Amino acid sequence: MKKNYYLISILLIVGILFISCNQANEFQSEKSKFANIEGPYLGQKPPKMQAEIFAANIISTPYEEHICCFTPNGKEVYFRIMGPPRGGIYFMKEVNGKWTEPEFASFLGNYDAKCALSPDGNKMVFSCGMPHDRKGKSLDRWEIWIVERAGDDWGIPVNLGSPINSTEYSSVCPSIANSGNIYFYSETKPDGLGQGDLWMAEFNNDKYLDPVNLGNPINTEFWENDPFIAPDESYLIFQSDREGDHKFGDLFISYKNIDGNWTNPINMGENVNANFTGEGCPMVSPDGKYLFFSSLRKTFKKYKDEPVCYSEKMQILTNPGNGSEDIYWLDAKIIDILKPSEIEN
Repeated sequence: MKKNYYLISILLIVGILFISCNQANEFQSEKSKFANIEGPYLGQKPPKMQAEIFAANIISTPYEEHICCFTPNGKEVYFRIMGPPRGGIYFMKEVNGKWTEPEFASFLGNYDAKCALSPDGNKMVFSCGMPHDRKGKSLDRWEIWIVERAGDDWGIPVNLGSPINSTEYSSVCPSIANSGNIYFYSETKPDGLGQGDLWMAEFNNDKYLDPVNLGNPINTEFWENDPFIAPDESYLIFQSDREGDHKFGDLFISYKNIDGNWTNPINMGENVNANFTGEGCPMVSPDGKYLFFSSLRKTFKKYKDEPVCYSEKMQILTNPGNGSEDIYWLDAKIIDILKPSEIEN
């Protein structure tokens, strides 16, 4: 009996050690992929005029990511990872020439959010269900907050309050211009034109005025979402499902004309949008070189005559481009190419 007991004990210990070693190896493998990332934009080869996955298996993974914004000096990147137990904003920094492992944004506590940096990189606006005391269960709505730089980190976030936020509706996906004006999305704010509308809250005399619906031709009876406003407010990129086969949402761009009105939005075309997928969360890098956005598109061949073998199946499932949401980027020259000829440069 004692022999059996000792044998079982030894086997249990060996089993525990085996599992621990495997977990340690997996953890080490996960750490090692971030060990030698260096160079601008995480060392990625710059894209051309066709959208490509950004930072495969670093930022874009087999899981769900959207939002990707860099600081003006290019040394920090913030991005959102979805999935259980909750989504959240993560960041990486370039320190001594190498990029750090992703960390959760400290100013968010335990809450999910959508965020955008100010053009100078000194402020972060974000929408979140965080209670005003930044404790406890998320609210049943999202509100817009702002947090400012405090040395090498961020200070304490401030809820922008009324009139931007309200207990009656959610304010989501903020984007901030040089002027301090904030553009955002709401599907529950009263007096909208459609299923979801874009709004602008003007920053005047150190306070925000009542949000104004951007109206036609930006907002329609359909769904408009995910605004990105140019630093000088000369153009607006956003998601809409107003058109054709792109029922999950395409990216559109509208330009401010000489009268200060918005031009008819232009579908950003097949270099950006893919059929039967959704594109959203547009962001233009502070240097104006690249357009980042999220997409649900698949990059693998959808049909082939031969059966998909196990190794190929695993290769598809464990890499970005498998139909989960990923970050894509392309040359921001697309913004000038699409600009109507009557708009002054």
